[in-house]
Amino acid sequence: MRSVIFKVVGVAAVAVFVAGCANDTDVQQLNQNEFTLRGMIASDRQQIDALQQQVRQQNDVIAEMKHGASTDTGAAPDQGVNARLAKLETEVSALNAGMVATPSNPAAGANPPGTPPPAEGAEPGTAPLNAEASMPPATEGAAAEAAPVEPPPTWPNDLDAEIESSQTSKEPGVKLYREGLDAMKAQNYPLAVNKFTKLQHQYPKSELSEPAQYFAANALYETGKYDQSILQFNDLVMRYPKGRFASPALLREAQAFEKMNDRIDARLTLQKLVSDHAGSPEANSANEMMKQLQTD
Repeated sequence: MRSVIFKVVGVAAVAVFVAGCANDTDVQQLNQNEFTLRGMIASDRQQIDALQQQVRQQNDVIAEMKHGASTDTGAAPDQGVNARLAKLETEVSALNAGMVATPSNPAAGANPPGTPPPAEGAEPGTAPLNAEASMPPATEGAAAEAAPVEPPPTWPNDLDAEIESSQTSKEPGVKLYREGLDAMKAQNYPLAVNKFTKLQHQYPKSELSEPAQYFAANALYETGKYDQSILQFNDLVMRYPKGRFASPALLREAQAFEKMNDRIDARLTLQKLVSDHAGSPEANSANEMMKQLQTD
């Protein structure tokens, strides 16, 4: 990962220039502090979710035992059942207390966000026994809303245009190029990388070398090799800073950083995209993506 970050030093320089009087050390420290804080918050949320799941499970057990303890004739539950119920209720109370003490709550002793105030006579900060009823449901829609929305890739449209134009191309290496494009179309990404890499090695001065590297980087991205795709996208932008694939390559590079949970380098790459290619469709997507990274 250090080699990737080293290659985006130029991106970091743009971010420092925008920051004004802040020097390199200050910016790096601020970014590191933010990254650490977000990790702590995510860890706290996971602990709360685990505790809430345990509370729901215990409440389900208690409800089933109470229901099964009563017979059709209305007989009262025996002492053994009462003892088990009392034990389970004690465990639930302990779990509720653990959620209140979790660091992500606003303050010690405060009710978790979204829970109703305690009943009269109850201790402040203690969740009700039926915690499931008071907790906001974690729906799939809410999770989808919280997750960053990734802009759709543009390379499929570029691919169709290149397939058409390659039919009449006389550039050196066009045969390898067409084979690579066909492999991309068939979603045979490893074969596509192989063909495009051969073209770049055998015909480095061909005009097809630039798009070949762009599609090879996207093929690596599609196979989950985000670190390798970052190197390819970054090298492409360095070699062709004003090329037609520079802005989509920067956007895709930022998305690869985000996939690797490296949001610092993702933001720096997006800032470079907005700075160097203002007004492009990718710059608009970059602005939206930066807003999402700031709020997550």
